[in-house]
Amino acid sequence: MRATTDAALLRLMIGESDDGKGRPMYKAPVFKAREPGLVGATVLRGAMGFGRSSRMHGWRSHAGGCAN
Repeated sequence: MRATTDAALLRLMIGESDDGKGRPMYKAPVFKAREPGLVGATVLRGAMGFGRSSRMHGWRSHAGGCAN
């Protein structure tokens, strides 16, 4: 039987071109999470999406729509 533990999810939205101290910004949270010994961290690439403003972001978002 598995023991239950507390868990938390931290989700950050960082652009691929965002820069922090000479390296891509998306790398910083992964290295920081490793310092105190967190169990894991993953960087995912979102190809396309939108937020509260409903403005499309991502690859070819300027093309004017999505194919159904």
